[in-house]
Amino acid sequence: MRRPGVRSHASPHHGDLATKKTHGLERMIFFSDAVIAIMLTLLALELPVPEVHDPLDLGKAFAAHGSVYIAFLISFCVIAATWTAHHMLFTHVSQADPALITLNLLCLFGYVLIPWASKTLGEVPNGAGVVVYSAAMAFLGSTMLLVVRHVTRAGLLDPAAPRQEIKGIQAWSGMTTVMFALSIPAGFVVGRWIIMTAWPVGYLSLRLVAEYYARKNRKLERLP
Repeated sequence: MRRPGVRSHASPHHGDLATKKTHGLERMIFFSDAVIAIMLTLLALELPVPEVHDPLDLGKAFAAHGSVYIAFLISFCVIAATWTAHHMLFTHVSQADPALITLNLLCLFGYVLIPWASKTLGEVPNGAGVVVYSAAMAFLGSTMLLVVRHVTRAGLLDPAAPRQEIKGIQAWSGMTTVMFALSIPAGFVVGRWIIMTAWPVGYLSLRLVAEYYARKNRKLERLP
């Protein structure tokens, strides 16, 4: 018990420290969202403008740069999917530490590589573009995986965070990392268009599997 007339400085100090941590975490999340939004904008700015004088020639103009437009669509889907996972994860993160800030910066570096990797994929007509793009995406996935692992092990998650959802994000990050990592050696032996077609199929399959297990877990949680 605290004696009358004696003021305790522990609670105010602890409260100030908690406020600073929350503010720092919010700044990190806002910064991350801003970087990702800029990368989406840069993707669109890199798209070639069709140079035609007759609207009937638009189809030919788009076909001439078809690989660039498809690379853009793939990259947009990658950014959308990884940002969704990033957003869902940090919804349940209650505090940040120096290690998390460093890992998150590495993850953002992966996002920064996407416009350049997308341009390489669309403009280099051989397996080199696939190798470069796959390496960049594998790096992004692996850094996201490290972020999930750290917040789980370092106790940075809210105690009420749904463990199944966190495990789902971790599994998603791991599977997409493996998919792109396997595409690196495939780029040396398989045609570019085959791999570029396989990626959306792989992403959709992983999404369907994740949705299936998410619904299954929700049903199990409702059981008495």
